[in-house]
Amino acid sequence: MGKNRKLSIQEFQFLYSYEPYTQNRSQQQKQKLNLLSKVITAYGDTYYNLKDKTRQVIEMVCWFSAEKGYCFAKEDYFSDRFGLAPRTVRNIFKQLRDAGVILTVHRHSTTQNGLGSAIHIFMDHPYFHIWNSAFELVKCQAECQAKNSEIPCESKGEEQKKVSTKNLSISKNLLKILRKKNGLDETYIPENIPQEFISAVKPFFRTAEEVYHLWGRVVISYKQSSLKNPVEFYQKKAVESFKQAVFAYKNRLIKKDFSGYFYGILKNKFSQQKAEETFETHPILYNWLEEDMKRDQNISPANENSSWREEIQRLMQRDEQALSIQEKAYLPY
Repeated sequence: MGKNRKLSIQEFQFLYSYEPYTQNRSQQQKQKLNLLSKVITAYGDTYYNLKDKTRQVIEMVCWFSAEKGYCFAKEDYFSDRFGLAPRTVRNIFKQLRDAGVILTVHRHSTTQNGLGSAIHIFMDHPYFHIWNSAFELVKCQAECQAKNSEIPCESKGEEQKKVSTKNLSISKNLLKILRKKNGLDETYIPENIPQEFISAVKPFFRTAEEVYHLWGRVVISYKQSSLKNPVEFYQKKAVESFKQAVFAYKNRLIKKDFSGYFYGILKNKFSQQKAEETFETHPILYNWLEEDMKRDQNISPANENSSWREEIQRLMQRDEQALSIQEKAYLPY
């Protein structure tokens, strides 16, 4: 299940320093429950028959993974904290791997050439497509499954069974196609991505993986902004953000990667949209900044000093009047 994939020091730094998906405790709790629901589905009815401490370990793993989609706490940490045997903790991760809920990779070992600490990545987390694109996790999983399928398990006291190689040859041919350097073309782009966004991106990014990755940045920024309409409603802003990022790239204004710059523009636009929606749903709010700018534009340089002095005098009179009313309200007669 891809658990023999070893991350280099640079890959782990990218994984560790990536910005969190959740911004506060409420969002982290919500994402934790989403991951926990996948775990419960994998266990089925047996989940509720588990011991309380075992369920607490599972919930703690989901809590750690809610922020960025992975958990790299060691088995000894869970066994010491909840008083369980390390074997019980290992069985939890093994069952989640077998059910397709997580993928397990390892850090680069600094003391030996073997595998370091395990990192368990949830496949249903919104950040999984980022880790998969960066580390080729699904490809690694397919290779490991193919390698394991070539060596059938044998039971003691039983004769070796004959295994047909017909399906195996088909799997190898399919893997050869998937391993080609040329990615899938735009005809493989998922249907949930709006056509307007695809049309804007397609002249610059031809593969389905690249278009899917960019739309994933849109979805992440949209979820963080908590806007009231579905994400498809804001596809024009996504297209505008992409065009701004392309303009910046053509003029060599992007210092790092294009995807991160595009994501920064999206966050800015969605934040402005959130402010506009908040103002629309709360008409009692007052746009002080706009009114101050209008008032400043009406003040000429000749009477600028008198204007701000009059404004201070007016504010002082207002505060004195409010204080007088407050004192009268507390008089005992």
